Amino acid sequence: MINENPKYLDIVSTARTLFWKHGISRVSVEEICRESSVSKMTFYRFFSNKVELGKTIIDNIIDESVLKYRSLMKQDIPFEEKIRKQLLLKFEGTKEINPEFVKDIYSNKKLGLHLHWQKRADEFAKEVHNDYIKAQNEGFIRKDLNLDFMFYFSSKSTDLLTDPQLLKMYSNMQDLIMEYANLFFYGIFPRHNEKSMP
Repeated sequence: MINENPKYLDIVSTARTLFWKHGISRVSVEEICRESSVSKMTFYRFFSNKVELGKTIIDNIIDESVLKYRSLMKQDIPFEEKIRKQLLLKFEGTKEINPEFVKDIYSNKKLGLHLHWQKRADEFAKEVHNDYIKAQNEGFIRKDLNLDFMFYFSSKSTDLLTDPQLLKMYSNMQDLIMEYANLFFYGIFPRHNEKSMP
């Protein structure tokens, strides 16, 4: 059930903005309360700690992504155009993302948010996987592409987002995410005007 209490919504909205810009570990409960104009007592009425608030924000991010994805997949447009629009959604969704936020999700063991993120992401990936199987059967994705490999590779590639050496190659996190997304998506289409590889 969605909590529509204005103070709850203020806390979530404020924390999401702060986490996105500074990372989760660098933002304190006091700062969230100050920026959202609520007392700590009010904060703890809704959330037992900052990690639980982080889980709520993760849920919101993934729920929003799922809704946008489903809406896009229902559109009566070519599959390749759906992929292009997915990339635009990815671009909009990763604007001004701070590397600290990504690190806190994927590799900050003290916060322990990785398992929650992975559980929700895996649920979403199953739906996408089924859509891609359908698209492959209809000839929109290369027949020789092992989709299980593609999704396995995708799940493992999140580790790269916290690799310091890789991060040095890009001026910001969004550029790195979009580079990966372009490679991931545009490597799936059938090769036109080429002989099949042996």
